[in-house]
Amino acid sequence: MALTIQSFSPPPSSAPTPVIFPPEDTSENYTHASYSKEPIPELVNKDQGNWMFSLNVPIPNEMVYPTLTSLEYTIKYGTVNGQGTSMIQTSILLTKASDSSSDVDSARVLDGIITDSPRISIYRTGVGFPPEMLDGVPTMCLLSVPATKENCYTSQWNHYIDRQQFLPHVRIIEASRLCLQLHIAENPSPLMLRSLVAEVSATWAEDLQGKVLHDKVQAAQMRKAVAENKRADDEQARLKAENKSAEARQARYKAEEEEKSAKKKSEDNQLAKKQADEQADRHRVAKEQADALTETHRVAKKVADEQLVWRG
Repeated sequence: MALTIQSFSPPPSSAPTPVIFPPEDTSENYTHASYSKEPIPELVNKDQGNWMFSLNVPIPNEMVYPTLTSLEYTIKYGTVNGQGTSMIQTSILLTKASDSSSDVDSARVLDGIITDSPRISIYRTGVGFPPEMLDGVPTMCLLSVPATKENCYTSQWNHYIDRQQFLPHVRIIEASRLCLQLHIAENPSPLMLRSLVAEVSATWAEDLQGKVLHDKVQAAQMRKAVAENKRADDEQARLKAENKSAEARQARYKAEEEEKSAKKKSEDNQLAKKQADEQADRHRVAKEQADALTETHRVAKKVADEQLVWRG
């Protein structure tokens, strides 16, 4: 009995597709925000133990659906004559900006130091996890870093440094605001001074597919606008032509009426002239008859006078 052996060749191995760097056809933009105060003037000679710092990071408006591909920040917080422990929480928040003017201020946390208690308790429970809603506006926490800093009651600055870089890859499709928030809870001494340096850099990439779609929509809207303008121009031209035609008809009608009036006036003048001529003829005939009668009377008187003379 013959033994048949069938060999199987292994499937070809699929090599991973290499990543091309730098990426092609990528339009990138960079935004930056910074803050530096030593000491922080709002906290000098104040026993404010709970305070907040906020720094808004610009979002490029000229890009179509900008995508946040990278964000890097550095926090350097220093104290002099401090005591106890500082509880620190750094958060990167993305907040939707409302269209109504009444909600814009609530959606945008002001830049700088905030010591107002209602705004400090923006997390509602003090320093803690960031919310999904910020004053009723949808909010996304991209990063939250809690930390502690031991303070020393010395005249030398001692610092807490936090440097983070992450790749969120978040696409912005509506008007939004990106900000860094720093919440600090501490027990300051009367002579405590505080300094803060904050640097934030963001990298944005344009959504190329979204840009193509956006350009198509804009082109369609432009074509529609051009067509509507052309229809409006055609309608204006039609109305203008109709107005000119109506004006021409009105002018022709007026000319015809004036011609009729002139013709009637001419006929009236001719009739009046004829009547005047006839009346003049009657006056002439009457005058001739009167002259003839006068002449007859004169001749008769002359004859009578001659007869009287002859008889005498």
